[in-house]
Amino acid sequence: MTVRSLIIAVLLFGGLAATRAQSHADYLKHYSERARHIRSAFDTSTAASYYAIAARYASNNNIPLADSLFRVALREPRGDMFWMFPVIGAYLHGKDKMSPETRAVVRNAWKTYAPYRGDTENHWAMYYTTLYLAAEQWPGLPGSEWFNGKSSQENLEEAREYLIHWIRITTTIGQGEFDSPDYFPEYAISMCLLSEFAQDPLMRKRGQMMMDYFLADFGVEHLNGQYLGGFSRIYQPAVFTPLLSGASGFAYLYFGTGTEAETSAGPLPETPKARPPGESPWSGWVLLPSLSNYRPPEIVYNIATDRTTPYLHKERKRVRNVIRFGTEKNPPVYKQTYVTPEYGIGSLQGGLLQPIQQHTWSVRFTSGRPYTTIFGLHPYWSSYELGMFFPEELKPLIADVVASKGTYNNPDKWTGGSPYERTFQNRNTLLVLYDIEPGTMTEHIDGFFPGNLNERLIDSSGWIFCKAGSTYIGWYPLQEGEWLEERETPGQAKNVIGRPENLSQKQPVRNWRFRSHKLQNGYVIEVRSEREIGSFQKFVSVLRTRIPKAILTPGKVSVDYTSLSKDRMKFAFPDSRILNGKAVDLSATKLFEGPFLNAEVGSEKLTMTYKGAKRVYDFRTVTVTE
Repeated sequence: MTVRSLIIAVLLFGGLAATRAQSHADYLKHYSERARHIRSAFDTSTAASYYAIAARYASNNNIPLADSLFRVALREPRGDMFWMFPVIGAYLHGKDKMSPETRAVVRNAWKTYAPYRGDTENHWAMYYTTLYLAAEQWPGLPGSEWFNGKSSQENLEEAREYLIHWIRITTTIGQGEFDSPDYFPEYAISMCLLSEFAQDPLMRKRGQMMMDYFLADFGVEHLNGQYLGGFSRIYQPAVFTPLLSGASGFAYLYFGTGTEAETSAGPLPETPKARPPGESPWSGWVLLPSLSNYRPPEIVYNIATDRTTPYLHKERKRVRNVIRFGTEKNPPVYKQTYVTPEYGIGSLQGGLLQPIQQHTWSVRFTSGRPYTTIFGLHPYWSSYELGMFFPEELKPLIADVVASKGTYNNPDKWTGGSPYERTFQNRNTLLVLYDIEPGTMTEHIDGFFPGNLNERLIDSSGWIFCKAGSTYIGWYPLQEGEWLEERETPGQAKNVIGRPENLSQKQPVRNWRFRSHKLQNGYVIEVRSEREIGSFQKFVSVLRTRIPKAILTPGKVSVDYTSLSKDRMKFAFPDSRILNGKAVDLSATKLFEGPFLNAEVGSEKLTMTYKGAKRVYDFRTVTVTE
């Protein structure tokens, strides 16, 4: 089978992945074909791109040209930690093949170019992983030979200490920059490089175990190329076109899914082009992992692709370091995701859990392209939010953030958390409440409805009924609102990673925005599939008789609702959740809890389970047992 026919087969029959078994030998064969397909976009390129250089070295394709391109690329180093990992990746794939002159140029770059360490969790993962690998490659050098003035040994020890510390935090109280469709690649690349090239056996093992950990964390909330659930960080447009996120490229490589992302721009190309990060799974982000010898365990692949039985998965993560306006450094984040073969609905508990790009809840479904999601938010922004997480002076913070995150203070934005938003999820039913103070920067809430839905019915009962293939979504707004035509505006375009170009303001209408200006507000979300409830007409007729009872006065916002599953949910803002007469205690949430992944808070362990298979990761002893 050619690569082209393989891709077409995945496109046509990808939906069968939930019910079709694949032998591990077949998986490895198909994985190699996908990896070669990704590499083919780079290993014949003549661009002075670190990814193209790495691919040429790995493919042993015209090494003199790769050397020449490497030397050209290193004339003007830039990109900080985003420079570090592709450079070390290219070097490690080619160090035994490149000329002594090229090796000297690479070594000199680590002496003369001073990359910024950054200030986020993904920055530090890239920085310290790369610094560790570089220090191993050039041991015994004094500080005068390194950009930061530290010796090889000092750099090695600092990087090792940070990475071990970060792994400990992640496996005890969770990531702070958790479950990000756009920042998953940074962690995956870092751990892939560590697992492939670390000379110290324990560090190499830690890299491999963390790569398994992140893939399993993604896989359990993965549906046909899409990351499901609430997220710490996500950019536009990936928030409303989920298959264009960076994680979808990894879903394609490791799980054999997600190639449908390309259909948003037309048919799959014979040879995909490298694109900027965040735009397509064919970007350079996935190139270095595709060159690696790392392969996920069979159990991780099975967890990521078997969707024969719906399930509920719960997690605990942590809030990014709180610097001001809080009493706890890393408050917990409580997350749950309900996954079926046709859709997934996931949520965080609400509130400010991550600055700027939080995505509190969403429904994502397999039908329709390119818009495969419905969600809502309060598009909040303030110096209070930024001051919680950034150490700079409060007054200039908003301007500083807007310079790089162009939609932050845009009242029409589609990303962000709010202190005035809370959620209560019970499997495939979600309640969301808002109690917004007058004078808040944005005094409205918004809902995103794709224009490519099969049906969008505004019912006299108050329900909004949506059909996306065999997935049905009911949205009951607790307050009146208005429908607005949704275009891809210049403000949204400016928030695409690294590409702040404007789009024409004469964009066609693509989607719909439901906006309500009431400050005490909320909605009820019900999601079912055809296999769960039958026809769309039945879903509509049954749901239109279930009307929530709400109290919507300042300081007293609540809703009482009995779901399609006959569960009574009573929710009072901010944190009173009662299910069938029993108070819901979110603090009892484990680090991972579900049919596939389980871990206790503080344990530094993760247990993966799939049918009769079991795999236990112990990060204290750096061991894996089966």
